[in-house]
Amino acid sequence: MTDSEKPAEAATNATQNATETSAKAYSNAAKESTQAFSDATKTATNAFGSAADRIREMLGGVSLPGFNIDAYISARQADIDAVSKATSVAFAGAQTITNKQAELLKESLEELHEALTARKPGDSLGDVATKERELIQSSLSRTLEGMKEMAEAAQKSQAEIFDIALDRVRSNAEQLRSMFVRGDKA
Repeated sequence: MTDSEKPAEAATNATQNATETSAKAYSNAAKESTQAFSDATKTATNAFGSAADRIREMLGGVSLPGFNIDAYISARQADIDAVSKATSVAFAGAQTITNKQAELLKESLEELHEALTARKPGDSLGDVATKERELIQSSLSRTLEGMKEMAEAAQKSQAEIFDIALDRVRSNAEQLRSMFVRGDKA
């Protein structure tokens, strides 16, 4: 190996190591985030269950004419479930974006690795410029496509979250109407 090839090999090795390290770090972060979200959702669901029981106990002796306490508590459980579902959708969207970012980073590092290994000491300045132009065009094209995919994933998540919230608002309005006895009955 000549002295001129040693820096290229060192750069190639460094790029390969950086690619592998980045991929592992993103993968581990995604797994840890998924577990933390799962744990938080379980904790919130359990906390609401015990709170609902306490509310039932406290209000069990109180009688409000035409008000169904069990229906009210059940409706609040549905709200918690809807928030949990919306959070899951938001998390899935964020995870999609994170995965896409990791993919783009990995591809960029692989291209850099390829560019460094493909370059030869005897290449003409024109060949080097052509290869660099092609690399830049390819990288920009993929980056823009990746940004488009991430924006679409975010938009999809937001639309799903809005639909979940709208469904709960409609359901709450209907449940509220049904909890009170109408005074216009003859």
